[in-house]
Amino acid sequence: MKKIKFAVIGSGRLGTNLAIQLQKAGHIAVGLCAKHVKSIECTNRLLNVRLVDTIPWKVTPQADVVFITTPDDLIERTCKQVSANQGFKQHCTVFHCSGSLSSQILTDNISDDHDAGSLHPLQSFPVKHIEPNPFENIYMSVEGSEKAIELGKAFAKDLKANVAEISSSGKQLYHTAAVVASNYLVTLLWMAQQLNMTAGIPESIALKVLNPLIEGTLANIQKQGIPSALTGPISRGDIQTVHNHIEKIINELPEVLDLYKMLGRYTVPLAQKQCNISEKMAKSFQEKLS
Repeated sequence: MKKIKFAVIGSGRLGTNLAIQLQKAGHIAVGLCAKHVKSIECTNRLLNVRLVDTIPWKVTPQADVVFITTPDDLIERTCKQVSANQGFKQHCTVFHCSGSLSSQILTDNISDDHDAGSLHPLQSFPVKHIEPNPFENIYMSVEGSEKAIELGKAFAKDLKANVAEISSSGKQLYHTAAVVASNYLVTLLWMAQQLNMTAGIPESIALKVLNPLIEGTLANIQKQGIPSALTGPISRGDIQTVHNHIEKIINELPEVLDLYKMLGRYTVPLAQKQCNISEKMAKSFQEKLS
């Protein structure tokens, strides 16, 4: 891919890591903007960009591609402000990096000679400078205009990432999947930790003892897929064990009962796909877990 001049509006953790790695890939950072001067200065020590400012449209005129990496609720307003102040270069492509919003919020606020897309990394960025390359081998979703999609794929390749092209209408469900896989996994592991602590395992190791099981399950999912990786009492038709779990939870940790039952109800159809339990057994499980 040829070298592209780009600007970043929003020098937070994602924007900074994106700019650093694009620069390392040979692209040219020509503008950097953030709300606070200290934030820009901190980021620019890593990038050494000549054009920096707290006003977005002052850093974008030379850029062939503009990345808006602000919080989601500021993306549309930022795009509108830059456009209103003629801040986008002719034939410029504008990206945002939100997981839940589509490129339509950009398209609605730019002229017809500009392109819009979203390029979202399925990765968390806890600090402004992560090494080695935090984009390598992750997936990045891309959607938008035809030109934006092709550019997004090229940028992902330069970042050594994989690409998942999605429809603009699919962004919300895509983001929901990420929330379930990341945020709600934390909640699920909290539940497991609480159950172990209630069983008498010290808090310091209540989650640690489960790590080999967690890692083994993830490895089996990667190797065998879902639902083949499913094991446990529902998978083998052991309704008595599930009954015992429920009774014990009611007596000792009732606050997790609803979550346990709900997870069990959603597990029954997976066990059926394994052909390990009959329709009659599945119905019995659902009644027990209702």
